[in-house]
Amino acid sequence: MDYKDEVLADASEYIKKHGIRAVEVGFADINGNIIGKRLPSAFLLEHMKSGTGLCRAPLTWDIQSEYFTTSEFAGFEYGASDMILAPDYSTLREIPWRKGVALVLSDLYIDTGERIQVAPRQVLRNVLDRLGKLGCISKVGSEIEFYLLDEDKNPLFGGKQTYSLGQAGIYSDIIDQIQYNLEDFGIPIEALHTEYGPGQMELILEYSDALTNADNAVVARNAIKEITRKNGKNVTFMAQPWSEHSGSGYHLHQSLWSKDGENLFESNKTVLGQYSAGLLSCASEFMALAAPTVNSYKRLAEMSFAPTKVGIGYDNRTVSTRLIGNGPSTRLEHRTGSADANAYLLIAASVASGLFGIENELPAPNFISGNGYYNEDLENLPRTLEKAAQLFDGSKKAIEYFGEEFVQIFSELIHFDVNAHHKAVTDWERERYMENS
Repeated sequence: MDYKDEVLADASEYIKKHGIRAVEVGFADINGNIIGKRLPSAFLLEHMKSGTGLCRAPLTWDIQSEYFTTSEFAGFEYGASDMILAPDYSTLREIPWRKGVALVLSDLYIDTGERIQVAPRQVLRNVLDRLGKLGCISKVGSEIEFYLLDEDKNPLFGGKQTYSLGQAGIYSDIIDQIQYNLEDFGIPIEALHTEYGPGQMELILEYSDALTNADNAVVARNAIKEITRKNGKNVTFMAQPWSEHSGSGYHLHQSLWSKDGENLFESNKTVLGQYSAGLLSCASEFMALAAPTVNSYKRLAEMSFAPTKVGIGYDNRTVSTRLIGNGPSTRLEHRTGSADANAYLLIAASVASGLFGIENELPAPNFISGNGYYNEDLENLPRTLEKAAQLFDGSKKAIEYFGEEFVQIFSELIHFDVNAHHKAVTDWERERYMENS
């Protein structure tokens, strides 16, 4: 934690200038939720270099904070040790709807000063550092779908209202608050519109460097939850909240740029072909990072706008990857992600896939035309978390790009989710079997 004096001075000035009385020092847990500690600004200003301590458990627990890991990193048998949250002061920003309170994202360290490699933000940073050694910069854009819900957790409006300005106008009170507060929070938005399901919305974040985009995606999801609940409404980023309605995806647009500002997907078709091939080659092995829960896979259905096949086409939404744009806007959209994915891990998986293709000089893939859902020449994506977990477990690619310790921890997490699902008795089962069994 080696802070430059000017970084600390700028953060101190910001806190004083904006009348900040408390700073939430946070980070994304392994599920992509921001957690941390609220520190009085006076305390933070006095201890700006030291950060704050917190148990390592959030980097291993499940979405309901069930703590089960056997890993040396965080398990009870190894003491369930602490870690240090070291603020990244470049992310310091006042929370617009809570004046006088700011948020700062953190990098995580152990007490010897070593950065924790299994933290989701660090997993992404490691992939980007490896990409940087090739002289490349990753830029991405996030498209995240979610459902706006009323106080009873039902869709806020009915029917398929995709791109409806009228429906957005009716519910402008909450939609305006989401947009304006995110913008005031320093999160640039390209669009916010109604989607394919009742009450469903899509948030499109402006294209930016990969780490900034991941930070903004994680912060935005947390912010939308807080803003809606403060207004007596609810929101969910669950991938498939209702069997009869559209699922919620996380589509990731991406391109590679040279350090002098050239879009390599436009200027170097070899790089584009190798990167595309990498996305397809790793799609199934890295699927668990893109779709991390049992529920994630219930959105993968034919003729649903969610992919079921590993393939690429030009401006084709029926396969896992589509090439779109031209000139400087040339980019790839990877469509396997679900809205419940951790943005850091989804982006890390996608960039690592493309990097694998470049480093191994994979031949450019064949582009499909027409309906990919029924193309029998294409590989099927995993359709259950259980299958995706098996592929991730044995993936040498995952170990190479994300580290063996992270792969162990994440594998344990997704198998825990699978086992919890197997043991659960649902209302559907009671309705189907109880009376007639």
